[in-house]
Amino acid sequence: MLKAVNPKSRLWIGLTLLAFMAACGDAEQDAWQSAKMKRSAEGFEEFLQQYPQGPFAQQAREALEEVRFKQVQKDNTLKAVEEFLELHPDGLHAEEVRRTQELLHWVEAQRGKSLAAFESFLKLYPETRFADEARIKMAPFALAEIVGSSDIKEYEDFLQRFPEGPAADSARKTLESLRADQGTAP
Repeated sequence: MLKAVNPKSRLWIGLTLLAFMAACGDAEQDAWQSAKMKRSAEGFEEFLQQYPQGPFAQQAREALEEVRFKQVQKDNTLKAVEEFLELHPDGLHAEEVRRTQELLHWVEAQRGKSLAAFESFLKLYPETRFADEARIKMAPFALAEIVGSSDIKEYEDFLQRFPEGPAADSARKTLESLRADQGTAP
């Protein structure tokens, strides 16, 4: 037969259970507070290793992405951008980081000052905000590669690829001269 528990015992049992539950929750709460105080990728990573499914896990993931995003902004390098996108391809800042990546590739292409540099950029970004400018800037480099050639086909191919701009005008003049010299009609 079960014995009735007196009200004082019930109170102590209840308080003990509450204290036990609070103590269990305190470790994670303390770890979360510590991670927030550190404000570092390492701090949030450590927290997530300990409590990957805890009540603060989503906040920790978002905070970790934010810390990494700020680092990308500070570093402003392709390496930092690529590492961020590898870790957070669909994150809150992924689109902004992709725009930064495009801009950094554009700067790299301009510094390269070569046909290959602009072609490489266009291979990655054929229809973006810098694509038309890349095509315009690469025309003189493409023309430089055929200057001095007497091959009419090379100039025709060039003009098909770059029909407008100063480089095209120069190529047309050279093509007309070549045709006149060789006695061929357009």
